[in-house]
Amino acid sequence: MTRYFVADNGESRGPYTLEQVAALIREGRVGTDTPMWMDGLADWQAATRVLAGTGLLAAPAAPPPLPALDAAHHAGPTETPVIAAYGRRAAASLIDGLVLILPLCLLFLLPRLLIDDDGAAFAVGEPLALLASLAYYGLLQGRDEGATLGKRAVGIRVVRDDGRALGTRLALGRYALLMLFGMLLIPYLVPLFNARRKGLHDMICGTTVIEGVSDRHPRLDFSASHIGGWGALTWVLVALLLLVPFAMGMLAALAIPAYQDYAVRSQVALAIERARTVSEQVAAYHERRGRWPLNAGELGLAENTPIAGVATMRLGEHGTVSLTFTPRPIEGVDLEIRIDDRGHRQCVTSLPRKFTGRACSPAGINAPRAL
Repeated sequence: MTRYFVADNGESRGPYTLEQVAALIREGRVGTDTPMWMDGLADWQAATRVLAGTGLLAAPAAPPPLPALDAAHHAGPTETPVIAAYGRRAAASLIDGLVLILPLCLLFLLPRLLIDDDGAAFAVGEPLALLASLAYYGLLQGRDEGATLGKRAVGIRVVRDDGRALGTRLALGRYALLMLFGMLLIPYLVPLFNARRKGLHDMICGTTVIEGVSDRHPRLDFSASHIGGWGALTWVLVALLLLVPFAMGMLAALAIPAYQDYAVRSQVALAIERARTVSEQVAAYHERRGRWPLNAGELGLAENTPIAGVATMRLGEHGTVSLTFTPRPIEGVDLEIRIDDRGHRQCVTSLPRKFTGRACSPAGINAPRAL
């Protein structure tokens, strides 16, 4: 073990171990210029030379210089930003939603094509869509531009409160908080009630959404800042949001009744076609037997025969085939196909003509069948 000796007021003190020397340094009894001697030295030397390589009395390391960007940021001129209006932020979110909807749906549904278990497919698809959404917002807003495609389109970006770029980690955390708070409605209204239009996620992360698309990050002074306008594109999107639902409602008001009429007309035509076939069987029976069948059983049919969930069919007097419809809006309405003395069929019903069309006309009922 190496022995150390220390000069104290002209007297040699020791021997000390290295640990004991460290204690003397902490007590202030040994300084950089204190004479010391250790085994192997020819003469006394300053403590810094004797203890070189032991880590004792070593000069503290100087901190590295500030990065050039930070130095320029703190030393450069300040700018007064224009705070992005709530409408612009909403328009940017709408555009981003339109950009993401197709890729996210594909990621969500893709596992269903590969995995038979719906529960397992959902457990895979949902995280995939969530990660893709995080990557979109985190990577784009973490760059120097600080803007997603939607923000760039309406001319806004997100920065730290001092003007610097967010960086990927802060951008990811900011969007994760937005999704967390988005499960409630109130956080979306918070920006309306503070001067800098900050959401809860902005308040926590120390970020602000401002106007302008740029990769510059000067120091910002919000003391004289004001809220900007909505912008032309925002107003166009708002108009579309108002007009599109109205137009869709008008189309639905016209299309839904028309489709319902078409569906009923198809059902009626199906039932009439089936009744026409039975009427032909009745006529053939009359021609062979010289009388009308007394009931449907003589034709091999059941009483009140159902027709594809559309109507019930029964056989009446003088070969009359009667239908009673079951679907709405014609539930309970009857239709009869009668045979006159000359063998011609007549379609008698209280159904509106729009539901029967040519199927219940003399030409339709008596039309010859193609061979």
